[in-house]
Amino acid sequence: MKSMSNLIMLSAIVVIVTILSYFAVNEKNRLKSTSVVFVSMLLVTFGTISEELGEITTELVQDDGDAHYGLPSSWNVTQVVCFHFSSESSPEGFDQGRHHIDTSGSTIFVDDNWENGNVTGACIGGFEGYDNGLDLLYAAVNVSGESFSLNTTDFGPDFGLMIDSIGGVSPCDVYTCTDSSGAYWELLNDGAYSMVGISDLVLNDDTVITWQIATW
Repeated sequence: MKSMSNLIMLSAIVVIVTILSYFAVNEKNRLKSTSVVFVSMLLVTFGTISEELGEITTELVQDDGDAHYGLPSSWNVTQVVCFHFSSESSPEGFDQGRHHIDTSGSTIFVDDNWENGNVTGACIGGFEGYDNGLDLLYAAVNVSGESFSLNTTDFGPDFGLMIDSIGGVSPCDVYTCTDSSGAYWELLNDGAYSMVGISDLVLNDDTVITWQIATW
């Protein structure tokens, strides 16, 4: 497993640097200097080590017929919003793997192999009690710290809200849009194309909303 290999490598680096520092100073200051180096290395690598441990210990939904497939099993009865991008066109910091972020804004783990590494972005999950799709979408955007900020066009009560860009990514920046072809942000409801817009989407307790770029 890639995460286990990364964790072993990080741990080895901490140990090697600590050992080298032990022999690099005189015996009198050896213990103090080694302790300082060890603590410093732990602080520097703490975030990465925590993320790798999270990926190793997080149990995922394995049923590919479940809308929560590939998501943490702890989210199985909660609401989730996913933002999918291509690896070539994604918000800053989300160009590798699919990040899984809880409602506190903490990254649980990053799945580097989601869709064979061709899809990046994030799923933000663990939400409860939302009845309307737009309210849930805004909640997820807020948790992301505006990493997935929205630009929208409101066409009124008849046609609803259109998503123009997510995280600064516009579909026509990814695909060439002409008079005869175009691209748009597609809304999936539990893995299926949504027949209503996000403003009119009624949620279940375990709804998974996914945004991805599609073409026509």
